Amino acid sequence: MKKEMKLVEDYQKDLTLIGQANALLSWDEETYMPEKGVESRSEQTALLSGIAHDKVISNELFNALRKLRISKDLKGKEKLMVDKLYKDVVKARKVPKEFVKEFSKTVALAGPKWREARRKKDFKIFAPHLQKIVELSKKQIGYNRLPGHPYNSLLDDYEEGMTAEKLKPVFADLKKELVSLLKKIEGSEKYKKQKLVLMKKEFDGKILEGFVYDVCERMGLKKEFSRVDLTEHPFTTKIGVGDVRITTNYRENPMFAFLSTVHEAGHALYELGLPKKDEYNVLGDAPSLGIHESQSRFWENMIARGKPFWKYYYPRFKKNFKLSGDFDEWYKEVNFVHPDKIRVEADEVHYCLHIILRFEIELGLIEGSIKVKDLPKIWNSKMKELFGVVPKDDVEGCLQDVHWSMGSFGYFPTYAIGTIYSAQLYSQLIKEHPHIEEQIGKGKFDKIREWLNENVHKHGSYYLADDIIKKVCGEGLNPKVYVDYLNEKYGKIYGFD
Repeated sequence: MKKEMKLVEDYQKDLTLIGQANALLSWDEETYMPEKGVESRSEQTALLSGIAHDKVISNELFNALRKLRISKDLKGKEKLMVDKLYKDVVKARKVPKEFVKEFSKTVALAGPKWREARRKKDFKIFAPHLQKIVELSKKQIGYNRLPGHPYNSLLDDYEEGMTAEKLKPVFADLKKELVSLLKKIEGSEKYKKQKLVLMKKEFDGKILEGFVYDVCERMGLKKEFSRVDLTEHPFTTKIGVGDVRITTNYRENPMFAFLSTVHEAGHALYELGLPKKDEYNVLGDAPSLGIHESQSRFWENMIARGKPFWKYYYPRFKKNFKLSGDFDEWYKEVNFVHPDKIRVEADEVHYCLHIILRFEIELGLIEGSIKVKDLPKIWNSKMKELFGVVPKDDVEGCLQDVHWSMGSFGYFPTYAIGTIYSAQLYSQLIKEHPHIEEQIGKGKFDKIREWLNENVHKHGSYYLADDIIKKVCGEGLNPKVYVDYLNEKYGKIYGFD
């Protein structure tokens, strides 16, 4: 079996390298590529996607995997790797190469149209491209139809084992709890009197950029294996061993660049912490986007929105930006609860409502009960229902996220799953290290990074996401932990129990 195992390992390395090359092309398209380069870029990414697909579905690889799977000598890590890869290969072999190339080219062309639509504040520019992506997503479901709701086939690509049937009651309960908490907050005297004061000051961009790099360094994201660039929508991508790229964006609210960078740095640390011995095989990846998102949300919310974090950073902000307010004022403004129309700028309480809105729309688009042309109207209606506000234009509404232009249907639920996981992980961290907040208050995050690496990162895909959380926290996905965390934190901020 040595010959077959060597072949399987070589194929996986080739596929990893092709994926990294494609990631570099995508990163360049989002950052530095000239606008007129889009046609060629779509051809380049389609070609690489086609080459990768040919490798995945090759008879040589498939036959080697079949032989290995029936071998009695295959055990432990090798058996797990072969079984996981075999599942991926069987799935891929059902998808025609021409479909893969068509889908890749479609999303490559859709990205620039999404950006143009945002610039011109006109959803109609992007609508035909989104319509084609929805049609192709439905077609994709047909190649690998899973039991239950058709959406399951898309969701499984990002969150293996999760289904629409499991998520619907979880999100229904979470929506109910969040709406209930919001009513308590909005009914408090502090909420009625709140207003941004310190955040309204103009923040020097160069100084803020210095803090952005400082927090990355303190988290452990060093310049020798990462870089930070600007894009419309912040993201993280791994280009190769020792090369992880993150992006950010500077907006009117100074906290956007700071918190979004912390968020993306959390993703990057996870990528860098995955098992090096499995760099070129399926076990070296994250088991799901939900667990990946748990890392970014952990750093963004549990750490960078927390009191201990600002015990360290606020005196430095106050001095450098010449702020006049005290610590408590700043902490409240960092955690200011208000119905923001933009997901990536949302506070912790509203955030998952943004995800639930998108989940409901995606289900409708796949079921056919929602038409692409009606998206702005439906989006605005749901915003009014859940948030009590209506976007002033499509940029604030259905054009705000990049994911649909990338063909990522089934992706959004992972943000809420990861947010719930992050609260569970922080609760467990505090139990195991009751004095960790003292370290955070000194700007020292090494122990946190090491704890996450030991409990989450190093496992790669040796376990499913929920099984990793069970190993660490003693239970799988539990939204109650997140709801309890929110009630305790915001009860103190807004003066209710």
